[in-house]
Amino acid sequence: MISLAVPPGEALLRLLAALLLGGLIGVERERSAAAAGVRQFAGVRTFPLFAVLGSAIALVSGDIGAAVIVGFVGIAALVIAAYLRTSGTDPGTTTEVAALAAYWVGVMAGVGALLVAGAVGIGVVALLATKERLEAWSRALTREELSAVLGLAVISVIILPMLPDAPYGPWGVWNPRILWLMVVLVCGLSFAAFVAMRVLGGSPGLYLSGLLGGLVSSTAVTVAFATRSAATTRHDMALAIASGLASLVMLVRIALLCGVVQPSLLLTLAPEVAVVLAAGAAALALLVRRVPSKDTAGDAPELSNPFRLTEALKFTVFYAVVLLVVRAADTYLGSTGLAVAAGIAGLTDVDAITLSLAGASGVSLSASTAAGGIVIAMLANTVAKGAYAGWLGSAAYRRHLLPVFGAMFVAGVAGLFLWDLIP
Repeated sequence: MISLAVPPGEALLRLLAALLLGGLIGVERERSAAAAGVRQFAGVRTFPLFAVLGSAIALVSGDIGAAVIVGFVGIAALVIAAYLRTSGTDPGTTTEVAALAAYWVGVMAGVGALLVAGAVGIGVVALLATKERLEAWSRALTREELSAVLGLAVISVIILPMLPDAPYGPWGVWNPRILWLMVVLVCGLSFAAFVAMRVLGGSPGLYLSGLLGGLVSSTAVTVAFATRSAATTRHDMALAIASGLASLVMLVRIALLCGVVQPSLLLTLAPEVAVVLAAGAAALALLVRRVPSKDTAGDAPELSNPFRLTEALKFTVFYAVVLLVVRAADTYLGSTGLAVAAGIAGLTDVDAITLSLAGASGVSLSASTAAGGIVIAMLANTVAKGAYAGWLGSAAYRRHLLPVFGAMFVAGVAGLFLWDLIP
């Protein structure tokens, strides 16, 4: 007697998920065959059957074991036979490989990995449906751009996982994986900006990159876009605006972190963040008004290399030194060195010090003292980004961006005294 490894309700849910995901793949293959005027061995009915078969076998066996492998061998044999029968008229193998993928999507749904099954199934459909765009994009890639893609893949997929995730150096402040993650972040943001400009056009792509990059690290955005401005003779103003947008997003991110960790601290910090945000937004608005209409055109950017590894390594070395100095200040200066430690920490990143001070607020620190430390880190970060812009960016990039950072810094310093937040 056949028995299920899970309750009937859960089994039905997994079968339904497999049916829907297989159906999506089948619909796309059916539509593609109709558009091309060819006949394929599987379509809108066969693909769901493959997925349901894989799900049913996994449900009965309870895991990915011998029964699942036998089922896959059977599907593979059917696919090979169909390919040999139609190879004279349709030499492609996309539909055949998609059939094997549909089976495994069903298996993943059958063992209960619904999130993975959904991600793989939708990813397969997306790959199949965007054939023309992917082929056009691959043909448009230059040799240098292809090298950049490979370089980014090497540092993120190969090197990063191999690095130890453990503390090293004095006080254990250096984690090789976290340090290399900064390299990946700077290079990835630079490449993401390049791709966004290629897809959306000049300025809109950069603005989107700045907004999204600010959710991760406005410092890395500033470094990446500064090096980008030095590599091209165009889009200096758009790069500066995108960097300014990233810094405004940083302020929102600080407020959200405080709201999550210590909501009461947000009440103390909110006026200061609002003032700095308003000052930065006003300065950025003035800069946007000066953007010439031709700068918003969707022409291709003149970028020499979308992969900026050397600059990313320089920034990461500086980041590692700052980590050491922060820990030394905290060790030797103690509680009296809070302002010093916060200022030094802000030179590279504000998230770590924000989380630390927010967690200590109301426990070992008063709300005003914690808020003051966060503001000092925020101001130090603004100064650091201005220094990075001056060090790595073009003259035009500095000229456009530094007034934005200057307005934010002045407003932040005024708020420290106005709300008595000096630690």
